[in-house]
Amino acid sequence: MSATIRWVAVLCGFLLCCPLLSQADSKTPDRRQLTVGLMPYLTTRTLLANYQPIAEALEKSLKQPVMLQTAPDFDTFVKRILDGEYDVALLAPHYARLATRDYGYTSLLLHKAPIRGVLASSRSKPLTSFDDLRGEDISVVDRSALIVIAGAITLAENGLKENVDYRFVETISHSSALHNAISGKARAALVSYSTLVLAAPDLQRDTQVWRDVATIPGQFYIAHNRIPAARQQAVKAALLAFEKSPEGQHFFDKTKHGGFREPTAEDYVLLDRMLPETRRQLGNTLR
Repeated sequence: MSATIRWVAVLCGFLLCCPLLSQADSKTPDRRQLTVGLMPYLTTRTLLANYQPIAEALEKSLKQPVMLQTAPDFDTFVKRILDGEYDVALLAPHYARLATRDYGYTSLLLHKAPIRGVLASSRSKPLTSFDDLRGEDISVVDRSALIVIAGAITLAENGLKENVDYRFVETISHSSALHNAISGKARAALVSYSTLVLAAPDLQRDTQVWRDVATIPGQFYIAHNRIPAARQQAVKAALLAFEKSPEGQHFFDKTKHGGFREPTAEDYVLLDRMLPETRRQLGNTLR
C-alpha cells in the first residue's frame, strides 16, 4: 500500500470516529461551576435554604456543579450583576430589564405570581389610613426596589410626598424591614407579600398587613450571554422540568411564586417605563 493510500485510510478512519467522539463529549459532565445569583431580599440563610432545591435540580439536569450566591445588600448585588459575576440570576423585574437591555443578559423565565408590595405594621399598632404614616418612617429594603418605586407613586396619589410627609429608611432585607416595623423603629414596612409568607414564625405572628400598594411582574431568571444559547435553553428546560416535579411543586407551594411563565411584551412595556427612575435610584452603581 502506498503512503498516499495509507494516509487516506487513516483520515477516513478518523472522520468515521468523529461522530462517536462528539457523542461521547455531549454525555460528559461539565465540571465547570454554574453560578446562580440570588437577590438578597431575605436573610442569607433563608434565601439559600429556599432555593437549594432549584440548585439541586439544575445540577442533576445539566450534569454540572451549581453554586448559589447572594450579596450583603441590593446595591452590591446589582453591581455584581452589571459586572457579569453571575452565570444565571434571580432578581427583581426592573433590574432584570436593565441587565438584559444594557449589560449582556437574556431573560429566561419569571415567576407566574406577581410581586405584591404591601404596607405592614406591628399587630399591636395597626395602620388604619394613609394619614397614620404622616410624619413617620417607612422601612424598606432599598429605595431602588421596584415595589418601593411603585409604592411611592401610590403614596403620592393618596396625598403623601416623600421626604415631606414621610421618609423611607433602608435596611438590609425585607425581613429586617418587617422587624423595624414590629419593634417600633419605623411606623410601617413596605415589603413584598412573599417575604411575609417566608418570614420566621415570630415575624408572621407580630405583623399586620394593612393593604397592597403595588403589583408588579414576578422575579425574573436571566442568563449571561457568555453562556451559549443552547446551554441557556438547557437551563430553561431544567427549570421547567423542576416546576413539574414533586420537589418543584413543594417549592412553589412554600414560596407562593406560582410556577414559571414566559415574559410578555406587556411586561417589557411596563418595565421600560420604570427604567428611567430605576437608573436614577441606582445612581453611582451604574457608573
